Amino acid sequence: DARPSAQANLAGGHAPAWHAAGGGDDGHRHPGALWGVQSKEWGGSGHSRLLFDDSDQQLRVQLATTQAHTQLSLGHLIHQADNYRGSFRGEGFELRSDAWGAIRGQRGLWLSSYGHAGTAPAGEAPQPVALLKQLQTLGKTFSQAAGTHLTTRLAAHEGVAQPNTSRLVADQAPLQALLTSASTTVPGDSYDRAQEAAAERSAAPGEGKVPHSGDALLGLAAPAGIGLVAGQGLTWSVGETLTLASGQHSEAAVAGNARLHSGQSLGLLAAAVEGGQSEANSLSVVSGEGELDIQAQSDAIRVQSQGALKMVSASAQLELAAGKTIRLATAGGASITIEGGNISVACPGSITVHAGRKSFVGPAQQSVPLPLFPQSVCVECMLKAARAGAPFAVLQ
Repeated sequence: DARPSAQANLAGGHAPAWHAAGGGDDGHRHPGALWGVQSKEWGGSGHSRLLFDDSDQQLRVQLATTQAHTQLSLGHLIHQADNYRGSFRGEGFELRSDAWGAIRGQRGLWLSSYGHAGTAPAGEAPQPVALLKQLQTLGKTFSQAAGTHLTTRLAAHEGVAQPNTSRLVADQAPLQALLTSASTTVPGDSYDRAQEAAAERSAAPGEGKVPHSGDALLGLAAPAGIGLVAGQGLTWSVGETLTLASGQHSEAAVAGNARLHSGQSLGLLAAAVEGGQSEANSLSVVSGEGELDIQAQSDAIRVQSQGALKMVSASAQLELAAGKTIRLATAGGASITIEGGNISVACPGSITVHAGRKSFVGPAQQSVPLPLFPQSVCVECMLKAARAGAPFAVLQ
């Protein structure tokens, strides 16, 4: 009987996909625990299915299609081949495809490996919000330390184009703006009201309120760690600020070349907090092989020290050259000035010379080649960058 209304083993001319005739480990390994719906491809062998597995302590649901081997499996994960319950593959869920995939949330999306109670609101993310609060405190601490030590403050804490401004929230710096948006709550009784309240970014608690990000944020959080690994390149691109922060240590190991380019200022600050110095050198810049080149191409270089300042060449000469003047001086008033073709020695006290032999001969001159620096910037390059919306383009 091929009629769909029949109660035998036929439905539209196709036998049911699952049966109980092959129980035991030497058969299909189930006594009729599988049921669901499985379709059949027109003119081919492919199919799509919704499968329920009611095996004791091994509950499972699978939504699958043979098209690009795409499937969503929930619960007790095993290999499934028609009526056969195969080998164990894990617990939880698996979403996979041999083709392309996408996850989209127009109002925001959280991806988290933190535990979440079944009765808690879907958008609740207390652990990531707590980490964002720690990030804001860390940014505040080190931005203030940078100001104390007269170096570049953190734009993510202070503001980007102007103080206390960001693209996310007009009157808040980026770190505070991100925390404010992630902490937003909205009324849970109406979707339209929730949309309106989300734009206000209010974190005030209240009866019937549920967590909802104030902006379309993508959050990725994990209690133990997050690994981002790529076989080739890993690219980060942002329109305003990129903040990398850690509560302990951060490392960057590069097998090839490492380049750090800044369109504006570049600040480095070590031992910024009390007790922060744990090595012999708080800030170490070393070239294991090759030249170490430090230049200021349009302004001065200042090297200052609270303690001793030491310059040593282990196996070659130490040269000091200037286009105009070299002056060595102490706080007591003694100085040696080399300017033009003259050397002037001045001191309020005595001059003592110890030498086995003293020679004063006629005049001599030895010129020193001075470095050549670029005299202008590429204005055309800056204009092209500005038209393209590049974040480092600045027009006067």
